Amino acid sequence: MMMKKYLLAIFLYCTSMNGHSKSIIFDNDMAIDDWAALLFLLHHPKADVIAVTISASGESRCKPGLDNTNALIDLSGKVSKTIPVACGDDYPLDGYFVFPEDWRKDSDTLSGVPIKPSARTASDQHAAAIIHTALAGAKESVTLIATGPLTNIAQWLERYPQDKNKIDQLVIMGGTVDAPGNIIVPLFTKGHPNTTAEWNIFIDPLAADKVFAAGLPIVLVGLDITNSVRVTTQVAADFKQAVTTDSAKFWDAVLDKNDWFIASNEYYFWDTLAVMIAMEPELCQGDEQSLRVDYQTTTKPWLQTTDNSMPDTRWDGKKRNHLEAKTAGTLVKDKNYPAIKVCRKTEPARIFKEFRATLNQ
Repeated sequence: MMMKKYLLAIFLYCTSMNGHSKSIIFDNDMAIDDWAALLFLLHHPKADVIAVTISASGESRCKPGLDNTNALIDLSGKVSKTIPVACGDDYPLDGYFVFPEDWRKDSDTLSGVPIKPSARTASDQHAAAIIHTALAGAKESVTLIATGPLTNIAQWLERYPQDKNKIDQLVIMGGTVDAPGNIIVPLFTKGHPNTTAEWNIFIDPLAADKVFAAGLPIVLVGLDITNSVRVTTQVAADFKQAVTTDSAKFWDAVLDKNDWFIASNEYYFWDTLAVMIAMEPELCQGDEQSLRVDYQTTTKPWLQTTDNSMPDTRWDGKKRNHLEAKTAGTLVKDKNYPAIKVCRKTEPARIFKEFRATLNQ
């Protein structure tokens, strides 16, 4: 009886999603919540994913990020067409910041959850070029979603500034305005001096600053709102009771592998909330803010989040700088910057319910 009621709820949800689809470009760094976000988009009846780009300056490295993306596209069973999948640069525009190595290994291996390799071939073009090509081929304006460091987005804007008018909205998971930062994670970065930044913006603050200054219609899904969608043991248990599709089975296995992460109270639906807001803008209640991003240079790097093996020459031929770890990625109110929408409140119960229903269509 419970399963019949659940299937009826799925049917009613799907039939309510009438109207034409949204063209989506998904730029992400293939971390744990990106797997859920990508599967959500692939299963969503109104999402037409026209390109996926990997921000390889983030958690996942390029090759595994590409392979895992194509495998998840196959797993969804929802896509017969070819979706261009490509990487951007392996390093941030400036600075030497990296995510903790354990996080990167977990992202590269899908938390150790097995998945059938895909026969799809990734593009050898740069992510910025793929974004440009996808926009050129779109018949209507496109929703661009960025849930990793903004390296690819900044380089796309630099190379193809004429594309800006083709963007309906740019939804960014990153940053925090009033909530505390999340750089300090007790098991991995204890003692870090930064208490005001969020990881995606911290890794490549120069890129973020360029994007915030570009005048795009930006919706910021930062810690001010993602802190309300913590993944709890109850959320995981509710999802397990609903599993019917291969995508849902995969995600259930990921949650099982990450029971320690859930128990730590450090796991939130960061990137998944961002894609859900992109599809249903009413899930974001917020205000307008004009923000710049701090990226001061220093001669005394904080080694805990620094990778000195990065090339000393940046993408533009200039010398790479060490950035001040204490303030890098901090969002600062600045009236000289264009206003963007900052999400403050959402509907957590609805978020988790609709995620379950969408993955189990």
